[in-house]
Amino acid sequence: MKPLIILEIANNHMGDISHFKRIINTYFQLTRQYKSILDFAVKFQYRDLDTFINEKFVGSNHSGVKRFESTKLSKAEWNKIIKFCRNKFKLICTPFDEKSIETVIKDKFDYIKIASCSSNDWPLLEHLSKKSKNKKIICSLGGLSEKEISDTISFFNNRKLNVKFLYCVGKYPSSASDLNLSFFKKLRKLHGDQIMGYSTHENPSEKITSAIAFSIGARIFEKHIGVETRNYKLNKYSTNPSQLEEWLINLKEAMIRFGNVKSRNEGLKLEQSNLLNFKRGVFLKKSIKKNSVLNVKDVIFQFPSSPNQLLANDFSKFNKFTLKNDVKKGEPIFKKNLRFLSEKDALRKIRDKIKLLSSNAKVVIPYNARIEISHHYGLKKFSQYGLSMITVYNNHYCKKILFLLKNQIHPEQFHKIKKETFFILHGKVKLETKKKNSVKFKSKIMKQGEIYTIQPYEVHRFRSIGNEGAVIEELSTEAKVSDSFYLDKTIEKNKSRKSFISFY
Repeated sequence: MKPLIILEIANNHMGDISHFKRIINTYFQLTRQYKSILDFAVKFQYRDLDTFINEKFVGSNHSGVKRFESTKLSKAEWNKIIKFCRNKFKLICTPFDEKSIETVIKDKFDYIKIASCSSNDWPLLEHLSKKSKNKKIICSLGGLSEKEISDTISFFNNRKLNVKFLYCVGKYPSSASDLNLSFFKKLRKLHGDQIMGYSTHENPSEKITSAIAFSIGARIFEKHIGVETRNYKLNKYSTNPSQLEEWLINLKEAMIRFGNVKSRNEGLKLEQSNLLNFKRGVFLKKSIKKNSVLNVKDVIFQFPSSPNQLLANDFSKFNKFTLKNDVKKGEPIFKKNLRFLSEKDALRKIRDKIKLLSSNAKVVIPYNARIEISHHYGLKKFSQYGLSMITVYNNHYCKKILFLLKNQIHPEQFHKIKKETFFILHGKVKLETKKKNSVKFKSKIMKQGEIYTIQPYEVHRFRSIGNEGAVIEELSTEAKVSDSFYLDKTIEKNKSRKSFISFY
């Protein structure tokens, strides 16, 4: 979605419908050049003054009362303004009382806006929630404590309303030190993308705040606007057209520099092409025969490299290179002359399956966890024989999370020291056990929630049953690498049967 700029007119129309139209036309012309990258809305305020103002204060010198009464428009005038604006901007209105909520809904505004002063006006919000189930709502959070913000967000969420929240500083005007955009960042961390925007009341000449707010996640902005004339002056927090244009220019520049993932990926090829000129190529330190596995001790990494030459960047413990033909000492090695096998690609695919399995099982994985992948007969046979595990703790006692993929088998083994308990968290497991010198296995089908303790020297093998795989919580005495003994000695001879990859 394009960022939304809310142009708040408030009472800056001064109760003069011709001046109102002047404001609309001025900002319509100003914003047209930005509509390819930004959406614009004008915002009005509704107050049913006959019921909103206490009768004792009608006609008083109270600053708010005086302002509202002096700028009052009739319903017929509002209707003319709405019609005038409809094809120029999206329309937003802030109702300050229950009767005005009814009017906003009848007038079919695109959004209903809740002002900061009303964001914990529970009677007003209750009325809104009953009348506005299908309406888009934007709510400002100025002047609220962190607890009050959570209460307001919970109110809307519990009623399943379509609402986005604006971080706001309810100080008119707000100084640079009042803005505290770090708190906006904190709110987004706490509440995610529900905290969508930033309602600003800073000095109208302020230029960079929009750029900063955009960079930390703001996608809705609210600015008070107006047009100054000989008869009508602007207040200290309302922006004139030239000030808004400077503000928009800075926002546009921030958006250009922020970019997006798609444009980053598109530019990556050019980056890679440029950097290729500075990468070291692989050259042979000695002559090597066809079908030999390329070893790091056989090569030297030197500059410059040639197009399609094997690079130092390609060398990894996860990559295996086999020569298709003889190569002489000092010669560069080209990719076309190699057979390539990537263990990392296979491990990533396994990790993706483990992630899906853990998600389905609703198992919480520790931060910075790494997966230990046991491929007893090699990665090519892992889907049939193998096991993945995450060690949570291993000191005095041990806790592991074991993952079995669809119909995956863990071969026969026993421990001389370790005593371990299996607790089935997800799926079904066929567990087979026997005493070391016994011939016959005892079989047990274990379901979610069941427990079995395996004693030292008790031979055991197990497999998942069904298509969903299985997750086992293993609790044991301290686990030692040297305490796993397989009945198939070819497994123990395979010293590279374990691989590790980060879960995240």
